[in-house]
Parts: sequence; structure tokens; C-alpha cells
Amino acid sequence: MISKNNGDVYRKLQQYLDTLPIDYPETESGVEIRILKHLFTPQEAEIALRLKVIPQEAKKLFRPFKKNGWTLEQFSNKLLTLAKKGSINWIKSKEGINYFGIVPLAIGFIDFQIDKLTKEFAEDFDQYCDEGFMSKMLENGIIQLRTIPIEKSIPIEYNISNYDEITSLLDNVHTTFFLSPCICRQSKEIQGKGCDHPKETCLTFGKGSRVNLNQGREVTKEEALEVLRMAQERGMVLCPTNSQKPSMICCCCGCSCMVLENLKKYENPAQYITSNYYLSINEEICKGCGDCVPSCHMDATKINENGVSEVNLGYCIGCGVCIPRCPENARKLVKKKEESIPPKSFIDMYQVISKNKALLKEKRIKDKNFGKVIKIH
Repeated sequence: MISKNNGDVYRKLQQYLDTLPIDYPETESGVEIRILKHLFTPQEAEIALRLKVIPQEAKKLFRPFKKNGWTLEQFSNKLLTLAKKGSINWIKSKEGINYFGIVPLAIGFIDFQIDKLTKEFAEDFDQYCDEGFMSKMLENGIIQLRTIPIEKSIPIEYNISNYDEITSLLDNVHTTFFLSPCICRQSKEIQGKGCDHPKETCLTFGKGSRVNLNQGREVTKEEALEVLRMAQERGMVLCPTNSQKPSMICCCCGCSCMVLENLKKYENPAQYITSNYYLSINEEICKGCGDCVPSCHMDATKINENGVSEVNLGYCIGCGVCIPRCPENARKLVKKKEESIPPKSFIDMYQVISKNKALLKEKRIKDKNFGKVIKIH
């Protein structure tokens, strides 16, 4: 069952992961293989190659391994080992039945590494984001997170859609609320690059691998709202998954967040973030105090040569974090003329991404230069 060349099985796993809605591209350095070696032995990589996106019971995955002398108990234990390492998806039913499935890098097995990360793994992950993972995600035209405005930033005259208003989002959640540490901040901290933002800020809805791995704690809806209010007071960006019914909400920062930190490396990054708002500044009121500049996680704001605040809309992601920091009330969010409606569910979002991937592949056949993302530094 095991390939004679261990490198072959890791390459096969990389190629399989790359077929999922979230890409797992090959790089010149081979860092994507090093990441897989952190999480899978060669034998475990062989098992992962048999898993599907929709989780299944061990007995439904067992047949190929039975032919090679495994017992169902041995195979089930090996799947549990992989699950507890955070290498695959793991869902346990109310009846106690375990289901296992393949997951992408993010949102996926990197998120399951809470309290498990090593410095080497964290460094490899950062290198991979820089070398290829992030640019491939951006090519598909829709990423897994979007931004919604903080509560204090929206003018009362706007009719705010439920999926753009944090309280309404949580009111529509009718399942378990789960609070866990931020894997991005843990990754930076273990590398000695940590920031001073709170660590326990990731909200997940519904039971899944994070619950089984005890990566956090169950909270009430009121406690979840309190976490989000705290995050807003601390100037963090609210980033739910890119669907009307989100599966999680991240409280992000430009210093540690994998998405925001890497977006800033690209030209006009606002084009890749789903947001229905942009910032407007009243230059007649602005006194150029500069309080807004350090509050922007995308480095979109500066004090110009006229001594007033100026926003680069190519970098503004419509989060509204800078607005409460303005003592003159010179800043406000403006709703875009065309509202962007996110997919209804997380599954719908993946279907949109898969469709975009297929279209991109088709166009590449006609034009090898199609879809390039321009990195500026």
C-alpha cells in the first residue's frame, strides 16, 4: 500500500489537495511538501489520499486497506490518530459515530493546529503563503473571509443587510457557539513576532474538529457578542466566512492575520475582499491629527501634503475600524452602489470557488497569462 518513494506519496497528496476548492499549489522550494511532512507520515498520507471532502465512517473507507492486511480496528485507530493530530476533518455524531474527511490547508488543517504548532511549521506556513498559496487563492476571485463594518461605523441612514450586521448574524445562528484561540496569532507568537491583540477571538458555529480536539470552549450567544464587542473596542477587523450564514467569525489584525498581512503585499488588495462599504473623509473637518493612521490594518490611510487624512481606496476594505478613532468625526463609511451578496452557505461559497477555478483553468488554455496576481513587494 505504501509507495516505494516517500516523496511520491507526498506529491500525490499535494496534487489531490490542489483539486479541492481551496488550492494547494506546488512551489519551486517544495515548502508545500515540508508542510505535509509535519502532518502526515508516508503511511498516513496514503490514507489521506482515500478520504473525501464529505466525511465518511471508517468502515466505508476500509476496503482498500483490508486487502493489505489491516483490521477495521487498526484502520479506525489510525484515522483517529490523524484526526487528533489535526491533519484531517473529524466529526462525531450524537450517537458517537466518527466521520473523517479530507480538508484544505485553510480553512482546514492549519486551523486545527491550535496549541500544536512548532516554530518550524509556523515558518513553513508563512513561507508558503508568500510563495504561492495566497496568490492562488486570490486568482479564484472570491476568498473565504469577508469584512463587515464594526457597529459604531455605520451611519443610521443606511439599510444594513442582515449579513453585514454582526448582531443579526449571530441572531441567525441556531447551533453551538465555540470560542478558540487565533491560530494566526499563535503562529506569529511562536516565531517571536507576536502582537498585543487578544488571542482568544475565533468564533466557530456548530460542532466539528475544533470541538473534538478541545481547541477552545463552548460559549453562549451573549458571551460571543461580548467577545465581538471587545474586539471592536480593541480596533480589530470583523471577518466572518464569506457566506450569509457564516461558519465562523475571525477578529483579525494586519500584524498577525494570514489573510490581511498577506493581502497588503498585493496591488489594490481591496478588490479581493468582499465588502459593501468604503471610507469617505470630510477634508473640511479633518485636522490631520493622525490618530486614524495606526488604526488601519491595511495601511490605507496617511496624512497628505495638505495636512489632512487621505485614504487609498485600493487598500480600504470597508471595516470601519478607523472611524471611532477620529476625534473630529471626519470619517464615515459609504455604501457601495452595487451590493455584493455573499453565497448563502459555506458549501455554496465553495461551489462558487470551484466554478471560478474551472473557468480560470479553461481560460488559461487560451491565454497563459490570464489571472496573474501582481505582487508589489
